[in-house]
Formats: sequence, C-alpha cells, structure tokens
Amino acid sequence: MKRAIIYFKIIIFYLFTLIVFALASGVTKNSTNPDLFSLGLAATLTFIIAYLFTYWDKTSLTKIGIQYNQKSITEFGIGILLSVMMVMTMTALLTYFTDVTFEKSRSFNYKLLTANIFLYFFVSCREELAFRTYLLWRLRDNLRAWLALSIVTLVFIGEHILTGTNLKMAIFGPGLGSILFGLASLKTKNIVLPLGLHFGWNTAHWLMGYKNNTGLFHETVPLGFEQQAESNALIAYSITMILGIGIILLLFRQSQNSKKI
Repeated sequence: MKRAIIYFKIIIFYLFTLIVFALASGVTKNSTNPDLFSLGLAATLTFIIAYLFTYWDKTSLTKIGIQYNQKSITEFGIGILLSVMMVMTMTALLTYFTDVTFEKSRSFNYKLLTANIFLYFFVSCREELAFRTYLLWRLRDNLRAWLALSIVTLVFIGEHILTGTNLKMAIFGPGLGSILFGLASLKTKNIVLPLGLHFGWNTAHWLMGYKNNTGLFHETVPLGFEQQAESNALIAYSITMILGIGIILLLFRQSQNSKKI
C-alpha cells in the first residue's frame, strides 16, 4: 500500500508539471515574447511543485537532486563544455560523411541572442525539474536505477511526441538525450550537470542552425540529398550521444557510499 501511494504521488507530480506547462503557455500567449515568458513561468512553477511534493513527503530538495554546493559551478561548466563539444563532433561527422555545409547566416539577428539564450536555459530548467528531480529520484528510491531511468526516458519521449515530434525522432532524439541527462543526474545526485548539458546542447544546436536555420550558422543540404542528410544526421547524433554517455560514465564514477547505478 505504501509503495502504491508513492507511485500515485509520482504520477500526480508529473501531471501537475504538465498542467502548469499548459497554463503558463496560455497565460503568456499575448505577451511580447510568449515562448520566453511561458517557459520561464513554467520552470518557476515546476520548481514550486517539486518543493511542495518534498514537503508532502517530509524530505528535502537535496534528496531529489536540487542543491547548490562547491561543485555546482564546475559541474555546470563541464556540462556546457561537453555539450558544445558534442555538437561540434556531430557537425564534423555530418559534414565529413554528407555534402552538408554550414555558413554564417547573413540574416542572424544579434538582438535576439540574449533572449534565445534565456529561452533555452528556461527550456532546460523546466525539463530537468520535471524529469530529473522528483520523478527520477522517487522512482530511484523504490526501483533499480536502470528501471527508474527507463521509465523517465519513456515519459520524456511521450511528452515530445505529444508536442509534435514524430516517433522515430522522439526515440533517437529526446530518448538518447534523456539517458544522458538522467545518468548525469544519478551520478552526481544533482541536476546541475544535466542542466549544463541540456542548456549547452540546446544553445549550441540552435547556433549551428539545426533548429530551422534560425541560428548563427545556416545549414545547407544539396537538392535531392535531403533524405540522406537526415539519415546521416540521425546517425551522427546517435554516435555523439553515445560518446557523451560514455564520457559521463568515465568522468563521474560511482562513489562507495552510493547505490549502484
């Protein structure tokens, strides 16, 4: 019965994060920058929900991976650096095996740079708070780590499908990303490293032109090679994510006082 209550709380927590995500979008839709303000509001409300659920459980935020300590700045920086290197690796693989080119965009609006950096930071905050705090750690407290990580990954994939990502891209895109971010959280017992990874990846990915060519660079695919480029991009992405997962496993080894991951 006790375990059933725990699982019920986990489900309710995630449903609440979805509700505030939708509410934030509705409340800010007429603002000057609806995407930025809705994600900022959603991230803030998700943090409040996480706090309320830890209060309900009579525990602390540190038990669900929300903490600031002497390693936080370093881990956040490592996350950003590693994710930028991953995006560069993906780009190198793509340009080597495919006739894809990246040129500096002539239409890039530098006035939007700061706003988009904050946007991707809030996107990362909202998703890490929703998936790699209460949801992941309460599952981890009651299940094996691999099973908890698998469940969170499936939910992460499902949410991206609901927001418009096709099944294949959701599995290989957010799916592999969720494994990377989840392992980073489990290894460090904190969302700081996965937050740095997530934020750095989203920002560098956008700057390189992977997000509808709105970044600093413009991705050009020769006419007739679109399908090949898409397939090779997916392969390059998968290789890069697997390398990133391997690096996290090597850099952040299991401590003696931690449960085995």
